[in-house]
Amino acid sequence: MGKFLKKNWFVVLLTICFTAIITFYIYDTNKDKLKGKTANGEDVVYEVDGVDKTADAFYDELYQKNGTSNLITLFKKAVADASVSTTSSIKETASSQAASIRSSYQSSYGSSYESYLQSDLLSTGYSDLEEYLIEQQKINQVSADYAKEHFDDLSIRQVSYILIKFDDTNNPTQDPTDAEKKKMDAVDAALKEGKSFSDAAIEFSEDTSTASTGGDLGVIDKNSSALDTNFLEASLALKEGEVSEWVRSDSFGYFKIMVTASTPETLEANNPSSDPYVSLVQNYDTTLENTAIWEKASELGIDFSGNEEVEAAVKKYFNITEDGE
Repeated sequence: MGKFLKKNWFVVLLTICFTAIITFYIYDTNKDKLKGKTANGEDVVYEVDGVDKTADAFYDELYQKNGTSNLITLFKKAVADASVSTTSSIKETASSQAASIRSSYQSSYGSSYESYLQSDLLSTGYSDLEEYLIEQQKINQVSADYAKEHFDDLSIRQVSYILIKFDDTNNPTQDPTDAEKKKMDAVDAALKEGKSFSDAAIEFSEDTSTASTGGDLGVIDKNSSALDTNFLEASLALKEGEVSEWVRSDSFGYFKIMVTASTPETLEANNPSSDPYVSLVQNYDTTLENTAIWEKASELGIDFSGNEEVEAAVKKYFNITEDGE
């Protein structure tokens, strides 16, 4: 670890300084600390050969060298830091995740794994793995809070399913084969006789990734584009507790779908030990991040201090028009 820090000390310093002096940082995290050196009313970031590098000059120089990518990384970090406290739980999760990531890299790259890890890490705009993982948790939480606040607009659902696969996945028929129909009828009969959907999924579903958990897919919304289109449309059309007819997917087979939650109360009751909204943004709706970050930044108050170039770059990235929408 000592060699790791020595090797990257300047990058770490750069990240810390850049973050600290970002002009639209929302809160003064050092308000109880002594002020450092100033020049012409500006904070001095560092001094070289008697020449002061002020915050504004340092910021502008970094922006010109690194462009929008680092700017957006730091913008998101600033908003996340102003919105979500770094709790011991967040730190512990980041530490556990970091250990797993390092182990994976070491298995893949051997003794030189640190250089590969650092290269990949720097591409994200961070130099410290734990810091990156902490910030990702906080950004996810901002996105999750947005999802919770816009529950109905996003048509959030928790869904379970039973899958009967095509007999021949390479050449599926348009209508169920006799064998497929027999399996589907068995599912329908079990449900009609009073077997719970969860138990029916365990017994009949041919998707081994979810059958053991009663067919639970997780939390989705209308932006879950990674899902089969027919599956998503059928899921969004169901209310809580409703079960679909059989839904054909060209890629998989036939789905029987149940919505186990379509209200915030039931969703949270179904997931007492985890945040279902975090699960949503991590697994099925990655589109929420930018929308959530911009909305939170607007709530907190954005001040670009007259820097029109930076303002234009940030708004372009977040697809914000002149009227702010």
